[in-house]
Amino acid sequence: MIGKSHKVKKAGDERLLRIVAQLQRQLAEQKVFDQTTVDYSFDNRVLNKILHAKFIFLYEEARRRNTKSSSSSSVITR
Repeated sequence: MIGKSHKVKKAGDERLLRIVAQLQRQLAEQKVFDQTTVDYSFDNRVLNKILHAKFIFLYEEARRRNTKSSSSSSVITR
């Protein structure tokens, strides 16, 4: 049973890292979009804050779980 729980944790860690990397890319794209937008609406600001909050929450969760990935080691950096 120990092997199965390790596999489940590893699969969860990989999924978490994938989501964190995706949010990181979205934040970078949003930052470029923010700089080029003349009329920045309130809705865009709210969505940007939500995206940032999701990233921070999942980033901290990944750090708390000490996630490691063989495919991308640069996701959990600041």
